[in-house]
Amino acid sequence: MFKDKDVFLFDLDGTLLTIETEEFLKHYFRALSLEFKDLFEEQSDFINLLMASTQKMIKNDGSSSNQQAFMEEFMKKIDINKQTEVEQIKERFDQFYQNKFEALGKYFEIDKETPLEIIKYLKKQGKKLVLATNPLFPKKAVEKRLSWTGIDPADFELLTHYENMSYSKPNPNYYQEILEKINVDPENCLMIGNDLKEDAAAAELGIKTFIIEDKLIKRKGSDYPIEWRGSLKEFKDLIKREI
Repeated sequence: MFKDKDVFLFDLDGTLLTIETEEFLKHYFRALSLEFKDLFEEQSDFINLLMASTQKMIKNDGSSSNQQAFMEEFMKKIDINKQTEVEQIKERFDQFYQNKFEALGKYFEIDKETPLEIIKYLKKQGKKLVLATNPLFPKKAVEKRLSWTGIDPADFELLTHYENMSYSKPNPNYYQEILEKINVDPENCLMIGNDLKEDAAAAELGIKTFIIEDKLIKRKGSDYPIEWRGSLKEFKDLIKREI
């Protein structure tokens, strides 16, 4: 099952980070909207723009970074008479992710043992690790979410985020971009995630997919081949038996 698999790609939310995505987004939207309350009459207006800008990243065609795609869409809808230059808006986002984002972890009960044990074990076995989280957040936010698990970002060869990626899940080009960045063949990789569409789309490139079912997400079009399914703890036991 793990023969010739030297590269392990891990999703974050719902996989290594044991939180419900919808619950996380509720707290995230509420906290971030406070940083822009002077620019929007209603909180819902900001959230709608945030979601529209995020969709722009998801549909990004590789012609720019996901961050650039996001900011371009976001700035289209902001009143330029309110001193909202691009750099000022970027600074607001940066300050939020730097100073307030980490506090969102208090809302969740997070398994800080199993994910850390898995990463430490694979590192000890000489495996190359990639944090293949959907690159819709800046690096700071990815690292802070990862810190909720106790895992060191330095354990990964690559962390995907909206500054260094120009595609998003479930676009197969997202996985191709990872392969090119770390210079490996798909047959040498394994993708571990909880989304039967976004994570399993790696199969289009020939990457075997393992699905963690603790926070399983099934979407329309979730018909990709799956190599293995089970809980995160079962995955931990599996690799310790077979690697």
